[in-house]
Amino acid sequence: MRVPVDVAERVGTLLVEAGSHGVVTGVRELAHGPRARRYETVRGFFPAAEPVRARLAVRAALSRTAEPALARARVAWRELDARLWEMDWREHFQPVVAGRSLVVVPPWNRERFGDRRRIVIHPGMAFGTGQHATTLSCLEVLERLASPPPARALDVGTGTGVLAIALAKLGVRRVRAVDTDPQALTAARANVRRNGLAARIRLSSTALDAVPPPATSQFPLVVANLYVDALLALAPTLAAVVAPGGALVTSGVLRAQQHRLRTAFAMPRWRLVSAIRRGAWVTSVFRREG
Repeated sequence: MRVPVDVAERVGTLLVEAGSHGVVTGVRELAHGPRARRYETVRGFFPAAEPVRARLAVRAALSRTAEPALARARVAWRELDARLWEMDWREHFQPVVAGRSLVVVPPWNRERFGDRRRIVIHPGMAFGTGQHATTLSCLEVLERLASPPPARALDVGTGTGVLAIALAKLGVRRVRAVDTDPQALTAARANVRRNGLAARIRLSSTALDAVPPPATSQFPLVVANLYVDALLALAPTLAAVVAPGGALVTSGVLRAQQHRLRTAFAMPRWRLVSAIRRGAWVTSVFRREG
């Protein structure tokens, strides 16, 4: 949908609240005529299996806003197959510099970026190229927490595998990456191979909360870049898989939702270490005390 530039971020937030698996903002356009205004294209991505539900959710979200322009906004829908999806992300995927030592690049990019560690990502039909505020914040936080690198780490909801690959590039010897979406795992496996890390990253389709993990399955560092409802549902399990003294990084949470996450982790021996805000999103670091 095309909206005024000053409300583009708000529209992206509304699409996520309506169930979008990601948001892409396009090139700003100039409307012609005597009352020319600048606009920005905002696109959300919803599962093709529930098109009617997605349309109703988007319309309901837009109708609740106090912005008259959004309540009347025209929403265009298009079903994307793999070929159209690839054309779409190729148009927008540029190298992403993260922190002091990382850079996320598409497979065709051959730049060296100095001494930065290259994370080569082809998203396939999954989300995660480092450009979204949540992924970028996670990369920056993981860089700090992995200095020095722990022996093991867990990535929950790995998507394209970008965070799992980053952990391995930062020196973590064994990384477990979990996702229940078959398309995400297909993309993640291909990206792990692209980065030469198949021996160090173990991918799994088993839901994290399917079997309560024993103490031997605890990790000093866990990252979960999910939506808030998934984080809340998994809170007890996430708390259980973090080793005493370890850290849990959460993202995919809107500012207005942060209090719900803090309440979920108001547990004995848990404390919120930091909350990094980027745009409408918050990335949090929780520490489990020994």
